Amino acid sequence: MKKRKYPELTALKGKLREEKKTYRELSKEVNISLNALNDKLNGYSVLNIDEVNQIVEALGIEKEEMLRYFFPHMLRNAIKDEQAATKEVC
Repeated sequence: MKKRKYPELTALKGKLREEKKTYRELSKEVNISLNALNDKLNGYSVLNIDEVNQIVEALGIEKEEMLRYFFPHMLRNAIKDEQAATKEVC
């Protein structure tokens, strides 16, 4: 059984559904196999920067949204830090 090494990209999966694109369609657009795309979206392997850029282009993701879709753990940590700082000030 495979072990997840990276966070699952659930927001990116949601974006795929919003855009009404299948994994197969996206895999063809970014020129990676369907199995490789599946592994990457589910956290079993990591997307490289070229793949990220191609997915951003294919799904029309704005630069400001990249953290949300590709680095959700960093976004969660930033929100926690911001909340902690706000509590300290109050």
